[in-house]
Amino acid sequence: MMKLNLITFASSLATRESIFTDHHELLDAIAEKYEVKYIFPEELDDKPADGATMVLVGSGGVEEMVKANIDRLPPYVVLIADGLKNSLAASLEILSWMRLNSRHGRVLHGPTGFIMQGIDDYAAANEGVARLRGKRVGVIGKPSGWLIASNVDYQTMHERWGVEMVDVPLDEVVTGYEAVAADEVQDITDAFISKAVGVKEPSRDEVVKAMRLYRSVKSIVERYRLDAFTLNCFDLIPTTRTTGCVALALLNQEGIPAGCEGDEQTLLTMLAVQAATGEMTFMANPSRILDNAAHEMVFAHCTIAPAMTDRYIVRDHYESLSGVAVEGIFEPMDMTVVKCGGRGMERFFISRAHLLECTTNPNMCRTQLHLRLGEPLDYFLERSIGNHHVIVKGDHVDKLTAVFKLLDSQII
Repeated sequence: MMKLNLITFASSLATRESIFTDHHELLDAIAEKYEVKYIFPEELDDKPADGATMVLVGSGGVEEMVKANIDRLPPYVVLIADGLKNSLAASLEILSWMRLNSRHGRVLHGPTGFIMQGIDDYAAANEGVARLRGKRVGVIGKPSGWLIASNVDYQTMHERWGVEMVDVPLDEVVTGYEAVAADEVQDITDAFISKAVGVKEPSRDEVVKAMRLYRSVKSIVERYRLDAFTLNCFDLIPTTRTTGCVALALLNQEGIPAGCEGDEQTLLTMLAVQAATGEMTFMANPSRILDNAAHEMVFAHCTIAPAMTDRYIVRDHYESLSGVAVEGIFEPMDMTVVKCGGRGMERFFISRAHLLECTTNPNMCRTQLHLRLGEPLDYFLERSIGNHHVIVKGDHVDKLTAVFKLLDSQII
């Protein structure tokens, strides 16, 4: 049974016994599903409680009490109010005060089933957030020069997400690549080619070079104990004479979120999505809007985990017309588009989407997804969080929204 901490506020006119009596319908429903620990204001300390933590508003007249204890509450405050004893009125006043003071949260109120669904969503999100704590996130090489708005503040990420950002010199990738002999990667080269439905531009020798780079990057992941990484892949092309697309594709497939071009914000989004859903992700460029009114656009990039696709074709890299890339092919399905960003990852965008088709435009990166989004596309033209966005199979909007809110990020 999952643990749930309920920080309980009630007026001085209420006893602890009366709180349980007055709100028995909701509290009984919670107790059937969770191992509940009730924490009263006098029991609060500065150390956060383990597990999901929410606020039970037991009555009106508690506004000043919550205000006095706000620094002992979670960064994102979930206020549970069943409406009895003026609990909803008090919750709305508290929420309004929090927003005036740059604190974030929401009220869970409605029929018992609706409140329980909200509790379930935020409790599950808390587990996803907990899985981020202690992760080591590598930045191999500096971000590409054109990514002028995609880095993060390392200290802020340590404080807010609990992750450790680790810089790794790009030279180590080159040294490792040169040390990997062609005969060491023959088997994985054969497997990669044989599982593809076709090979277009690259020769076998080109695939061998891409696999040598994969081995080099994987050894760095193991040596630095990285749980995720982003690679400045373009700066490798002149020295290795290949591209990093296959290395990123295969490591993503192995459960190590791997991003392109040194983009730190998109990599952290990929890591959060994996922690919350357990799914592989696709990092892509918003490449072309096809129909603004219908919310249809194409996302494209040259690397995707083969296991995420229905089938794939071995291609060359679009921009450089060299190396090896992956063209992923999917049947129509539901997907989610998401991006969290800012120097402190303080805002995010999310939308349901439906894949209509995979296109083959020769003037775009190799994997091309024609999506119809649930949200208006004005976001991309007026408020976009950088360039790259993250795509995951399935509808995970509610789950990911809860996760990013608990990380104190605000939806756009």
